[in-house]
Amino acid sequence: MREDVMTAGTELRVYPEPADVFVADQVELAEHLHPLISIDLAGVDPAWHGWIHLVSPLEPASGYLGDHTEAFHSPLQKTNWLGFSIEDDRYRLLGDRRYFVQATTREELPDPWPGFRAELDGHCESEGRSYLAHRDAFRREGVLLMRHDNGSLRSVGPNAMALLEQLGGDADPHGNWVRPELFHIEYDDDSAWPVSPSGNPFRFVASVPGWHYRGTGADSILLFFEPVERLAVLTFDWS
Repeated sequence: MREDVMTAGTELRVYPEPADVFVADQVELAEHLHPLISIDLAGVDPAWHGWIHLVSPLEPASGYLGDHTEAFHSPLQKTNWLGFSIEDDRYRLLGDRRYFVQATTREELPDPWPGFRAELDGHCESEGRSYLAHRDAFRREGVLLMRHDNGSLRSVGPNAMALLEQLGGDADPHGNWVRPELFHIEYDDDSAWPVSPSGNPFRFVASVPGWHYRGTGADSILLFFEPVERLAVLTFDWS
């Protein structure tokens, strides 16, 4: 296990291109999911191969990802959970794109409350601009820069923001992502792990706050890999 990973080396690709993260017929998923960092699976477990991707949803503006779109959930797309198969090192969404509110029409999903969609659209537009600013700053400076109250991006010191808070090891079983009523999770005193619909355990890969890579985001994005069927799931911890 490595904590507070500050440099990429050859096993990490920071701000990868959407075409390197999503299968060719689903590249438009970048409208809903920001690619943050790609991880060489062999760096987590030498028995594994290929690449896996940590992504950050633009939604939600409030609540959980997948709130309000229960009609479009699937076994790996549930409230606060998002799942993919891995095909040639790229993600294929295993379910309906309308899991994302912004992919639905007003007829399919009326506003749960007045102004809901306008608030969400404004949030996503703001986060889209922030993501591009953070990405361009990283490509220019070579480090993740912190956003300050005046909106500027600058480093508090060398390599101020960690690329990953944790790489490998076990997932903390005490986080508020551990909600078995939302997804099949098993846990003990030291670790927690999701279980696939086929009954195979996922292994923890990495975690990072979403706001390391743009203005806001989950307090921790957790990424897991299931090596038998080559599945990836992500969940989100909110403080």
